[in-house]
Amino acid sequence: MSFDQQQFISEPKQVGILSTANSDGTPNCAVIGSATMPAEDQLVLALGDNRTLRNLQQNPQAVFIAYKEADFLPAWQGVRLYLKVEEIDYNGELKEQRVAEITKNVGNQAAKMMVAAVRFSIHQTRPLLDFAN
Repeated sequence: MSFDQQQFISEPKQVGILSTANSDGTPNCAVIGSATMPAEDQLVLALGDNRTLRNLQQNPQAVFIAYKEADFLPAWQGVRLYLKVEEIDYNGELKEQRVAEITKNVGNQAAKMMVAAVRFSIHQTRPLLDFAN
């Protein structure tokens, strides 16, 4: 990639889309503004008590897409991360860290809505636009 995907994902104002499905395969997409990549093979985000969190409790597979628009589609930058839940933390250090970052970057109101932090392993990474596959 022509950019550092860890820095790209972890930018405080970067927004992405997390796609999940429940145990019967019903899909859901959610706009996520709390993602960070503490390592090349990990994604961590905070979630409220919502459909996305319930889906991840039932089905650990997800896809996260982050992008930045450009004047024409082939110039867009972005990444698709294929994920598996490794941990859902409701009261521990991982949640505290994400809530502290959200408080700092977005504010206390958004941070108060977060009930869990989710750590994913990244199983595959693809560019946003992958014309070869």
